[in-house]
Amino acid sequence: MSSVKIFSVKGIDVKVHYSLILVIFLFSYVFYVMPPPYGFRDVSYSLPLSILASVSLLISVLLHELGHSLLSLRKGIRVREIILFIFGGIAVLETQPKGKDELVVSLVGPLVSLVIAFAFYLISLSGIPLLKEFSDVFFRVNLVIALFNLLPAFPLDGGRILRGYLTEKIGFRKATIICGELGKSLAIFLAIIGLFYNIWLTLIAIFIYLGASEEEKLSKIESIFEKLRVRDIMTRYVKTVSPEMTVEEFIEFVFENKHLGYPVTDNGKVIGMITLHDVVGKDKHMKIKDIMKTNVVSLSPDDSAFKAFKIVNETGLGRIPVIENGKLVGIVSKTDLVRVMQIMEVLNVE
Repeated sequence: MSSVKIFSVKGIDVKVHYSLILVIFLFSYVFYVMPPPYGFRDVSYSLPLSILASVSLLISVLLHELGHSLLSLRKGIRVREIILFIFGGIAVLETQPKGKDELVVSLVGPLVSLVIAFAFYLISLSGIPLLKEFSDVFFRVNLVIALFNLLPAFPLDGGRILRGYLTEKIGFRKATIICGELGKSLAIFLAIIGLFYNIWLTLIAIFIYLGASEEEKLSKIESIFEKLRVRDIMTRYVKTVSPEMTVEEFIEFVFENKHLGYPVTDNGKVIGMITLHDVVGKDKHMKIKDIMKTNVVSLSPDDSAFKAFKIVNETGLGRIPVIENGKLVGIVSKTDLVRVMQIMEVLNVE
């Protein structure tokens, strides 16, 4: 997802997707043409108020996601980033909370939106012109955000709240299937309504359907890999390269061994990773130690196979070294993960 970091909160990177430029223009227009109490048509200073409302909407969404993120941190769940994009915001968690934790973490976002709505309601009682009109609109906007997010559909908070509750009763996998099917059914219903009344509703329905499908898919993958350790899927015989190897020698090495990336080792210790892409355009006499990536992402043999899948899926890394007691003992590649999935699917293991 193409995005740019704007600031950090409690170690959480807050990023905005480039689609937000479109969102600001779009919602400014919507607020400008909609009559009160959902817009500023025929209101004094309607254009500045509309632009301010559009920016304020994004701030409300950010506060909503910060609610999820800060509670996740309190529960010991690392939050890598918050991304604001065309359909709202998403907090990217290191691990997925389950059961009661998922219920509580998911519930706090809509509660934040309700608190914001109540605050704007109190401000609207002031009776001050413009301030009252703006607060009237934003009371309703945040109320809609809260209620919409409580719909029992992935990837909305309501779907996660329901899954958290059902997980305690029937388990995570079955709960995900039920919530996923509910989400897709709701998406189809919204899409049909949107075709007749509002194309924006249809776009939201597509987003919900894809989100629900992705949750079901991820749950199935997790159910397959959580039964396995990294030691069960890793390739034990690993070709490595020397930091003193030249680019020319490395290219010959790649042709001989048919892999694009390799650990760089010194006395059995992994000190870097090098890929064919890293050496493209480099002088053939350059040493690998001067080109290799030194910030190595590694796994332990006792890590879950699902952790390996998440790292490969989220970072795009093709090969991850497996290290035990400081020594290289194996490597996990995308190919290893795909083959394990194929084997487990043939065996009908879930």
